[in-house]
Amino acid sequence: MRTVLLVAALAAALLPSTGCILGGCGGFDGVGDQVYAREGGEMLIACNNGGFVANLQTTSIEGRIEYNGDGTAIGVKGDDASLAFDWIVNADGVSTPQLGAAMWTKQNLDKVALDHADVLCQDLQTRGWWAQQ
Repeated sequence: MRTVLLVAALAAALLPSTGCILGGCGGFDGVGDQVYAREGGEMLIACNNGGFVANLQTTSIEGRIEYNGDGTAIGVKGDDASLAFDWIVNADGVSTPQLGAAMWTKQNLDKVALDHADVLCQDLQTRGWWAQQ
């Protein structure tokens, strides 16, 4: 019984709040992803793999983001290649007029949160349209 309690105490000491032994869960993904939020709980992820995921109040949009090199970009819907949004960076954040007037604010996420957000980015590569664009 004493051995079981000792093992349980040792395991509890080695598992931080992330659930990873000694803080190492392996490779974390999503470091290059940029996560933005705005009022109403909406989220926009500009993925390092060239995709985007926009979770809006009434819908979700996925596709590719194409940067112009001057602080602007366009989001192209994956399912039909139509314009999803213009991406305009300014001092207050990012605006996407086609998705509404409210500004997007960049979120400073830790590596665990970015790893979780990156699951959505990686999932884009399973879509039928991914290889066609």
